[in-house]
Amino acid sequence: MKKIFCCLSFLALFSCVGYEPLFSAKDLSFFIEDIKNINDDKITKNLSRSLFNHKLKADGKKRYLLEISSDIKDMITSKDPAGRALTYEMIVNVKLKVLAHDTGLIINTFNINKNFNYNNQDNKVDFNRYKKNIQQIIVNKISQDIIIKLQSL
Repeated sequence: MKKIFCCLSFLALFSCVGYEPLFSAKDLSFFIEDIKNINDDKITKNLSRSLFNHKLKADGKKRYLLEISSDIKDMITSKDPAGRALTYEMIVNVKLKVLAHDTGLIINTFNINKNFNYNNQDNKVDFNRYKKNIQQIIVNKISQDIIIKLQSL
């Protein structure tokens, strides 16, 4: 039994040797030369930070300048009979302008919208931590969408 377990764990360990992230910057046909945050909020800053890995300069790749603005809405979607909020919906809208690095002309504009429904919690500290986690998940999904859209240009 020990031999089978050792063999399986050995096999599982070495099967991950060639792992690379899905959106590795070296495999893309572009790089981001600069990112300009239009509005100075947490979502836009987190998006810029998330896209920072794709600022690796390389010869022969397309260069893009990005202008990012975002808007976040946190709305109550249902209440109990006493008027207390039961569920919320967080909506994040991101407007992205892709500019040519040499001329500064707009190549394309994108609007990316993501939403997430969640329940209220009694413990407000945990609730605020949960909301921050939701925001980070949404930012990660939006940054992946941006990379996919830039790759298709």
